[in-house]
Amino acid sequence: MVSDDLIVKLQPDQLTKPGYAMIQNMPCKLTEIKHMPKATANGNKRVHLVGLHVFTGKKYEDTINCTAGFHGIDCPVTSKASYTLLDVDQSTGFLSLLADSGDTKEDASLNRSDDGSFDEIGDELVKFFEAGEAVKVTVLSIMGKDIVIEVTKDAAE
Repeated sequence: MVSDDLIVKLQPDQLTKPGYAMIQNMPCKLTEIKHMPKATANGNKRVHLVGLHVFTGKKYEDTINCTAGFHGIDCPVTSKASYTLLDVDQSTGFLSLLADSGDTKEDASLNRSDDGSFDEIGDELVKFFEAGEAVKVTVLSIMGKDIVIEVTKDAAE
């Protein structure tokens, strides 16, 4: 079971795209939120969620009954932060990052594809780094893990 400090309960009308929710107990980035019509006049309220798994990209979907015994939809707690890239270990994918406060972060890593190579964002980051470019990295913290979601050339240079 997932730790309580990594999950919050939200009502269906609080969900937004592109937000995050647990679909079939998997952390997913929402691609579709559809409020289903009641089947009868006294029917149950339902919401249909579709999303892509945060770490694997696999598609998940579920229809949730929002009436009897409903206490909210599980949503992972997330935070985003931008860092300056200091170094990348190409064998492990771990990054050395510098925060605006001057602190270093060493626990973020690049995602890998099924064949073991880096994903599209990882390839772009390595290409910029090898070319000697100053790189800004946006890191998403979710479910106790840090993943790189965006790479841009640092305009300050």
